[in-house]
Amino acid sequence: MKNKVIKLLEEYLDAPEAWGDNVMIEVNPANREVRLNDDEDVDPDASDLDYWPVMDLLQMSVSDPGQWDIDTDAVDELVASY
Repeated sequence: MKNKVIKLLEEYLDAPEAWGDNVMIEVNPANREVRLNDDEDVDPDASDLDYWPVMDLLQMSVSDPGQWDIDTDAVDELVASY
């Protein structure tokens, strides 16, 4: 699951302008499937799926100011929840 989440975050970082402002990692807890979701109408509180804001899984790059890096500690926390 961790590798899938990292691949989704890399996909987001490759073209952040292609996604809405509220893009999230959507997790189906029943089968641990993950995908990017930027549907503005999603109500995380009324869904059987779990949602993790992408920006909560990224951190500002130390070596390249103005860029984002994947926060592997945050990804580990997400994965540990399942």
